[in-house]
Amino acid sequence: MTRDSWIRSAAGRICVVVFAAAAVAGSGCGRGDTSESGGEVDISVETVVVEVGQVSPTLDYSGTVEPWREASVGAMMSGQIRRFHVEAGDRVGEGELMVEMAGEQLTQTEARFVAVKKDWERVTRLFEKGAVTRQALDQAEAGYQASKASYELVLGSTQIRAPFPGVVTATYLEEGEVFVLMPGGGTSSPAVVELVQMDTVKVHVDVAERHLALVSPGIRAVLTADGRPGRTFQGRVRLVEPSLSALTRSSRAEIAVPNPGEVLLPGMFAHVTLELRPQETVLIPSRAVAQQEGTGTYYAMVVDGGVAVRRELQLGQMYGEHYEVLAGLAGGEHAVTSGKFGLADGASVTVRSEGGER
Repeated sequence: MTRDSWIRSAAGRICVVVFAAAAVAGSGCGRGDTSESGGEVDISVETVVVEVGQVSPTLDYSGTVEPWREASVGAMMSGQIRRFHVEAGDRVGEGELMVEMAGEQLTQTEARFVAVKKDWERVTRLFEKGAVTRQALDQAEAGYQASKASYELVLGSTQIRAPFPGVVTATYLEEGEVFVLMPGGGTSSPAVVELVQMDTVKVHVDVAERHLALVSPGIRAVLTADGRPGRTFQGRVRLVEPSLSALTRSSRAEIAVPNPGEVLLPGMFAHVTLELRPQETVLIPSRAVAQQEGTGTYYAMVVDGGVAVRRELQLGQMYGEHYEVLAGLAGGEHAVTSGKFGLADGASVTVRSEGGER
């Protein structure tokens, strides 16, 4: 054999050995992805049972504290302010006299009443002596009662009394100035006293259309105010308006909040949490929920017959470490908690451990 022939023969043997080694190496790599029977190796995961549980959902709002009642109180007739019995900051009871007024009508009515009263008293004395008839006494009595009623009506019209218990927040005009009932006079004023009731306050919130079925009168509300840090106040939904705003697609709800000590003041910013009635819902641990990167899509991987199945979720509120599931799961599914990232839909899995407690 010549030298060149030997070299070609050796090179051929080397190529055969290299190709054989490559085949063996390729065979070794494939063996790591197969089971002993030649199939794919199952991925090991941990799961938890999705449960149906009872929750107490809440809705959060913000609003402004308003007095329970407020009134701009004026007189029933024009007249001069004779005397103020209150000033800003005073507390008054219902019916308490706040302002006395004087006027020509009151003066005339009072004069007539005084004259009629004196005549009635004179006729009464004469009747007792037998000097006049019963008919004359009855006529005097009728005139007296009519004059008294007229005087009391005019007098009441010039006495400004509190329509409800509350706090005087402002007084207008000064003693001696004239209150004009109908606007148009140079010194006319819409009111003489401003009054608010604050032993109970109210807050209005706008309830979205999708939540209207959940909010009804009587629902408990918890209120906090920036101006009263560390304190909470309990209230109730008093009413929900039966119509929606065409602009916001929401309905206004009024919340009544007892205000002991009147520490909540009108105008304060308030945070309101409505505690809705308990209801059953599907709950999934947050560790079993994943979000598709770059989107707002949430999903869970559930194990069904040894296969991973992707379920897209519509989530509601969070309760502790659990999400409320509005759509996507019905309860009873086995959701993957460990090993879900990178797990493909349809992949074969083996459950190494499973839990069910929340």
